[in-house]
Amino acid sequence: MSTSSHVTIEDVARAAGVHPATVSRALRGIAGKVSAEKRAEIQRIAIEIGYQPNFVAASFRTKQTNLAAIVVPDLSNPLFGPIVQGLERALRQQHLLSLVVQTPEEPTERRDLVHALAGRQVSGLLVLAAESSDLMLQAAKERGLPTVLVNRGSGDRHFSSVVNDDRESVRLVVAHLQALGHCAIAHISGPSASSTGRARREAFEDRTRALGPKADFPIQEAAAFTRSAGQAAARVLLKRRPTVTAIFAANDLIALGVLDVLRERGIRVPADMSLVGHNDMPLVDLIDPPLTTVRVPVEQMSEQAAQLFLEHLARADLPVSTRVLMPTFVERLSTGRPTRR
Repeated sequence: MSTSSHVTIEDVARAAGVHPATVSRALRGIAGKVSAEKRAEIQRIAIEIGYQPNFVAASFRTKQTNLAAIVVPDLSNPLFGPIVQGLERALRQQHLLSLVVQTPEEPTERRDLVHALAGRQVSGLLVLAAESSDLMLQAAKERGLPTVLVNRGSGDRHFSSVVNDDRESVRLVVAHLQALGHCAIAHISGPSASSTGRARREAFEDRTRALGPKADFPIQEAAAFTRSAGQAAARVLLKRRPTVTAIFAANDLIALGVLDVLRERGIRVPADMSLVGHNDMPLVDLIDPPLTTVRVPVEQMSEQAAQLFLEHLARADLPVSTRVLMPTFVERLSTGRPTRR
């Protein structure tokens, strides 16, 4: 057989007994166009005869690359690393490379980022951060980029998403704290501009409203899903409602900030205050005390999001859908029965 530089897609097609377009689809990993068995056969033949696909040339023909952009709000957040790894692995198995970019803070910069990615002919976006009326999502819609939201919802429902069941998360947390005897349970919510922060806050409000007027369930909004924002919110909350006996934080980083403030004030966890986080990010089982939290199904979320993304690449008319995944409650040592301080 000739050297790889002279092996063409037509050579692969002849060896496999198929049309060159079928070879192209198989090697590009387009879901739904070629059966898994046929794709594997074509890939095997391509390797055997030494075919090397020219993705740059293909991008000029199709106006699209085999490059997916994964947009992350905060690369320092330990939750996002496993999600990105799972997405990258699932996409690579379908012959798509991943470009990981961090979301700019300024709305116009987020919009410009999407236009820049579209100009470089990315196949589409997997977005791990979305705010209400986000210019980034507006730009994605304008450019017609296949886009899937991961662990984030979209109020306008223009995009498919894979999300955690936040109502179930709140139900698990409140039921656990109630079973321990807590009646004064506070929630430090995520920022209201975030779909996740808004969803967990609304679920907490609905859940606690049904428990009657005698219980005490204050809410304090954190400015961001960060440790420092958790510290600031905890100081305001404890000044407003010093009698609360349990705090449910919208994510684990906020919970770590709350724990910092409790330690500063000599408030013991869980002897004086129970603390619950959300996400079960790496290492929260190693802090003192290990954090009770809600585990987001990260691996399943990555797999489902990658699959949904590939389906949107294959079908431009695929209807928007939301896949809701069930969380798991993880009880550790940061919660206990209430005592008076």
